[in-house]
Amino acid sequence: MVIDGHCHLAGVEEGRTGCFIRPRLRARPPVAWLARRHRLGWRPAAGTDDRLAAELAALVAASRRVDRAVALAFDAVYDTSGRLREGETLFYVPNDHCLAVCRRHPELLPGVSIHPYRKDALAELERCRLAGAVAVKWLPSVQGMDPADRRCLPFYERLAELGLPLLCHTGREHIFPPRHRPLESPARLRLPLEVGVTVVAAHAGSLGALVGEEGFGERVALSLAFPNLYADLSGMAIPGRGRHLALLARCRHLHDRLVNGSDYPVPPFALPFLGELGRRRVREIAAIANPFDRDVALKEALGFPPDLFHRAATLFRPAAGR
Repeated sequence: MVIDGHCHLAGVEEGRTGCFIRPRLRARPPVAWLARRHRLGWRPAAGTDDRLAAELAALVAASRRVDRAVALAFDAVYDTSGRLREGETLFYVPNDHCLAVCRRHPELLPGVSIHPYRKDALAELERCRLAGAVAVKWLPSVQGMDPADRRCLPFYERLAELGLPLLCHTGREHIFPPRHRPLESPARLRLPLEVGVTVVAAHAGSLGALVGEEGFGERVALSLAFPNLYADLSGMAIPGRGRHLALLARCRHLHDRLVNGSDYPVPPFALPFLGELGRRRVREIAAIANPFDRDVALKEALGFPPDLFHRAATLFRPAAGR
C-alpha cells in the first residue's frame, strides 16, 4: 500500500462547508497561482468545495503509483487562553468537512487539525479519532501553537495513547504571511518526542532558497536521537527546496526515517533537478500528467528506495475497527 501522506484540502464556500481563504491570503502570488490552476474565482460557485475534493480523489484513483492519500484539514488561530483569533485566521478547513470528504471518497484518509490551545482540544481529538482520523496536522508559525509549550502536554499524552501521529510543519513557510518564525524550528518538536508521540516533520525542516541550513541540520540531529521522529518529503520538489531533496536522496542513513508526501495541490517540478538527472530524464518525468505519479517517479529517479513509499501506510492508520 502506497499512501501519499501530505495533501491539502481547500475551500471557499464558508456558508456551506465552513471553508474559507481570506483575501489577504488569496492575494499572495503562490496562492493566486494555485487558485487559477484550480479555477477558483473570487466569488465562490456552488459546489466548488466538493469539486476540489473530487478532483483530488480522482487523481489518486487514477494514479498508477499511489493508492490512497491523507487529506488535511486546517484549524483556526487560537491564543494561549484558548480564544479564537478570527481576524488572524486566513485559511480554514474544518475537521467536519475533512471527515465528510473522506467518507465520500475512500481514496482519501482524514488528517484532522486540532489547535492544542482550544478549550475542547481533547474532546475534539477523541471525536476525530473515533471518526477515522489518521493524523493531526499543525502549522505552528501560522496557527500560533508552540510545540515546545508544556501546556500541550495533555494533548501529547493522549496523542501517544491513541497512536495518532502529529504531522507538523518544519522549516520556512512560504505560502502564508510570516508570523511566528521561531516556531518553524524542528528543535521545538523535542517535547512531543519525549512524551512518545510519533512526529512527522513536514518538509524535513527545509528552509528554502537563500536561507541557511540550520533547520535541516536540527531535523537530522533530532532524528538520530528519537526513533519516533520521521520527516516527510512533501513540498520539496520545487525550486526553493529542491537542493534539500537532492541532499536527502544522498543521505542513505536517513532513508528509513523518511515518509513520502506530495503537498498537493503544490505540483512537483522536475526542472530543479536537471543537474542530478540530466535533460532527457527531466523531460520524461515532467511529461507525466498525473501529479502523484510524477512525484513518485521524480523521487525514485533521485535515488529514494522503494520501501520509503510504503512507510506512510505503517504510520497513518485508522483506529482498530475503523
